[in-house]
Amino acid sequence: MSRTTKVNPSNNATTTSSPTDDEISQSSSSLTTSTELKDQCSNAGLSNKNLSTVSPDLTTSEYIAEQRAKTRDIVLGLQNKNIKLIAIDFDNTFLSTHTHGYYKGTADSLLPYIRPVFQYFIQELLASSAFSRTLHVCFVSFSPQEKLIKKLLRLAFTTSKTDQIIIRCSTPEFVANMKADYPGKECHLLSVVTEIDKKRKTRIARREILLLDDDPYNISTAERFGHRVLEIRDEISLDILKDFVYNKLPDS
Repeated sequence: MSRTTKVNPSNNATTTSSPTDDEISQSSSSLTTSTELKDQCSNAGLSNKNLSTVSPDLTTSEYIAEQRAKTRDIVLGLQNKNIKLIAIDFDNTFLSTHTHGYYKGTADSLLPYIRPVFQYFIQELLASSAFSRTLHVCFVSFSPQEKLIKKLLRLAFTTSKTDQIIIRCSTPEFVANMKADYPGKECHLLSVVTEIDKKRKTRIARREILLLDDDPYNISTAERFGHRVLEIRDEISLDILKDFVYNKLPDS
């Protein structure tokens, strides 16, 4: 049985934990407004992505160039490891907060809560010549708010290429048409892989999928199914992601 890799950002050490068969534990649904969301993030000490600390030795443009260079290295490393599908969770992963699947505010009010690492990472993926050809991107979420995620991506990256990012949410239609009750994000991933096979004529093996998710259960389940995984924590950064890709991610 495979084991889950977790990155400790303080010393770049790794720890392992055995996968469990616990049932998915989801918080009860709640109605979330933009004001409530801002209060939650403020109380949790979450910062606006535009207030990221810049080294005093670097100008803003130099800092951005440095981050983009790191991101290019990450994308190249993923290709060298033969990763073909990058699957990203939405709440507490792409975002630094949780919308609980019933967010009532506008998509633009969520922009400050996109983690900077994903702002750079997805921007570079969209710019890559491999995007939607040999390197595919999807969002897999238990939230039913597919339209919200789609609109947020368009606002965040201002390119029509975001329409090529496959979004698989637990909408009533998706849940009703699930042919099997797989654990974790496996139903979502299977649906995405099937769509890529049919529409883009590309077959993706289990080991060629990288899941980025904050939930340990989803991570351990994905690893048991043969996928590559990285558990996302609040400390996630481009440095941590690059170290994972080059030093901890197995070859596919």
